[in-house]
Amino acid sequence: MSEHRHFTRIPFDAQTTVSQGNHSWPVDLIDLSLNGVLFKQPDVWNIHPGNPLMIDIRLADHTHIKMECNLVHITPVYVGCQCSHIDLDSITLLKRLIELNVGSDEYVERELAALIKEHGAH
Repeated sequence: MSEHRHFTRIPFDAQTTVSQGNHSWPVDLIDLSLNGVLFKQPDVWNIHPGNPLMIDIRLADHTHIKMECNLVHITPVYVGCQCSHIDLDSITLLKRLIELNVGSDEYVERELAALIKEHGAH
């Protein structure tokens, strides 16, 4: 059975930090979507897989997209996380970023509606 992604993933390079508790690690962001992120696993890190991770993506204009994520998959190279909580400012920035890369406001609006339906409004 092939995996079907509901959310457009866009390749994106930005200063990104992953943190858990009092620890944080700079990571290389691979891509992001309305539903989560994929990044290269840091060489040295010590996370508790059952606990949420905080993702902080610093944009060129010094704004930040911040989201709380749960670890979904991990390989020796890559880590995939699904967004469990994102504030209004961050989702607005993320939505606009994806619109600029996809080129369609309508398409992103449909994805946002699917995300809200899938996860419920918080």
